[in-house]
Amino acid sequence: MNAHDIARVRSAIPLLNETLYLNTGTAGLTAQPVIDAMTELARRMESGGLAAYYEIQSQAAAARNRLATFLGANEDEVAFTWNASHSLNIAMQARWDALRATPGQPVDVLFSDHEYPTTNMIFRYLEQIGAIRLARYTLSADTDEMLDSLNAVATDRARMLVASHVDCNTGLRADVKALCAWCKARNILSFIDGAQAVGQFNIDLHDIGCDIYIGNGHKWLYGPKGVGLLYMRKEILDFFNPPMIGSGTITWGNPVAFVDSASRFELAATRPAYVFAAMNAALDWFESFGQAAIERRMRELSDYFKRRVLEQPDRYTLICPVPWEQSSAMASIQFAGKTAEDIGAFCSRMFRENKAILRPVGDGFNAIRISTAYYNIEDEYERLFALLEAEFLNH
Repeated sequence: MNAHDIARVRSAIPLLNETLYLNTGTAGLTAQPVIDAMTELARRMESGGLAAYYEIQSQAAAARNRLATFLGANEDEVAFTWNASHSLNIAMQARWDALRATPGQPVDVLFSDHEYPTTNMIFRYLEQIGAIRLARYTLSADTDEMLDSLNAVATDRARMLVASHVDCNTGLRADVKALCAWCKARNILSFIDGAQAVGQFNIDLHDIGCDIYIGNGHKWLYGPKGVGLLYMRKEILDFFNPPMIGSGTITWGNPVAFVDSASRFELAATRPAYVFAAMNAALDWFESFGQAAIERRMRELSDYFKRRVLEQPDRYTLICPVPWEQSSAMASIQFAGKTAEDIGAFCSRMFRENKAILRPVGDGFNAIRISTAYYNIEDEYERLFALLEAEFLNH
């Protein structure tokens, strides 16, 4: 992206003039043309009667198909959900009895040590009710180390692996293709959380070889909130019970049958279809720059931020890999002598006093996670370092 592109982006996101926004990992900022498109879709849907509603439902389906292509998947392998957490809940519908290797014994789920809080809650609950047993392995940028960790905990009862493509705590990027190949050789389902990956770099789900992949539109695709993605390989559809039955999930006949596609998990009955349809505008905006250019810009900013952190080892510790291929547009830093409570209080104070949007990372990391989105600029990281220096010296 050149200077003209960056100026165009920042002029379309006025909030950047008011805040120091470094938390795209939680929610990306949506450009005004996308907001305008969604607003117009909502107006048309609510004022145009059923004809407009059906038209916008059709546009939502077109957006879903575009996203499938964007991710290297077939159109019938992707469903819309409300967000990545909604997609994660498909694990609650797994037919664990059909997956069990030993009758009466829980299924072993291989679960990484770097998963999103909701992911932890869902699978801990499944373990609590006796459906599964969790076996922890280490998510690592070192593929051999990661596979060795898996080999150390895997048992004959293992039937599912859960891994984040990009770790939400540190920004580490895992070699999920290697993980999925390891699973395939052992008849283990691979469930990959791509919430922090989709939009950051090229993703080809068929090449990755996963069974399930989830993501959303409101982070690194900079689309509206309320758009989640669920990819499921058709051969495993029947291992999961759709949580709802209605328009879009079933064929209208006797007997009732689920549709032979991932759409069985997408309830298309009366819904705010304009939110999904607005992903067309988000993709138009994204593709007007091109994924390669956006990734290149995020990499430049990531390299810049990491270099500045590494220049100050007495103050900051970088807890993510340095190479872009093993990391992402998120980087987490720790501070000498600072606890999780200190960091949380600092982030809250920076929001109140300086309109700085930062993300504290607890869970034993005691860090701040910084995003390097395509709309950020180097000066914003210098502003951050000035705030951190004041904190470091005065508190």
